[in-house]
Amino acid sequence: MIGLDVGSTTAKRVKIEDGEIKFEITGTHNWKDLVEGIGKEDIISTGYFRHSVPHKASVTEITAARFGAEYYFPGVEVIVDIGGQDTKVIDVKKNNFIINDKCSAGTGAFLEFVANYFKIELTEMGRLHSKAKRIPQINNTCGVFAVSEMISQLVAGYSKEEVIAGIHYAFARRISFMIPEAETIVLIGGTVKNEGMISALRDILNKEILIPEEPQIVNALGALEYSE
Repeated sequence: MIGLDVGSTTAKRVKIEDGEIKFEITGTHNWKDLVEGIGKEDIISTGYFRHSVPHKASVTEITAARFGAEYYFPGVEVIVDIGGQDTKVIDVKKNNFIINDKCSAGTGAFLEFVANYFKIELTEMGRLHSKAKRIPQINNTCGVFAVSEMISQLVAGYSKEEVIAGIHYAFARRISFMIPEAETIVLIGGTVKNEGMISALRDILNKEILIPEEPQIVNALGALEYSE
């Protein structure tokens, strides 16, 4: 049995063998590579395209996130799933959730937009953030307005590293408004691999933030755990 998470930008497959989590990640449109030789009766799907792939059963991303996060952190209070096209905040205690999906602000797509503007790889943003000596104030995290602010701060003398750090803080502030009061917060999703954004979020929330060893596969793992 496998858990298959086909999201907006990546597809993830998880299986557990002898108690060890084994996974593979590829681009969304290459999801067929992950199920080659696997029958639909052995697939539990989740993600944006969960109904479009062969499966025995499918679960929502909210349910998958809960089961996956609880695998790593039993008793988790709040889960923040930062995906490519939306961010979901799940209040486990109150059995409630909020989804930000109206625009790219507060999603992985926005950070990818910034990376493209600076002509760098998304993975470089965390490293550049750590070199910033000042944090410029950037308020907009949406498209054209953010570019305008970034240019203004660059003209004002801030370095590329500092502007990227400012973007991370703007991104983190937007997400922080969605998060309910909790002692510990679990972050999942591919965007969580950006250490600069995590640093900004830790600074703003001033809460204990927990991150699974491989945050990008948590929903696929949760789909598999749900089937058990």
